[in-house]
Amino acid sequence: MSQAPRRALSAPSPHNQEVADQAPKVDRKGMSATETARYIAEFTAELSYLARQTRLDLLAYLLDMARLEAARALQAEQRKR
Repeated sequence: MSQAPRRALSAPSPHNQEVADQAPKVDRKGMSATETARYIAEFTAELSYLARQTRLDLLAYLLDMARLEAARALQAEQRKR
């Protein structure tokens, strides 16, 4: 049985000017580093859960590492205050 050819998935490069022009603009008054880290921690926790449910264990692990790094950044910010 032959397999169908695989297509490589690729994300657009942020260095591509056409893509950069279409990207949503964020002003300097956007989210703070703390808000961003909190959002990333919450979102990666949800994504990790989904990955584990479908047995994408390596992906779940990498998402957990991102979540832990975001949590570490939050703790460091709280210690500063």
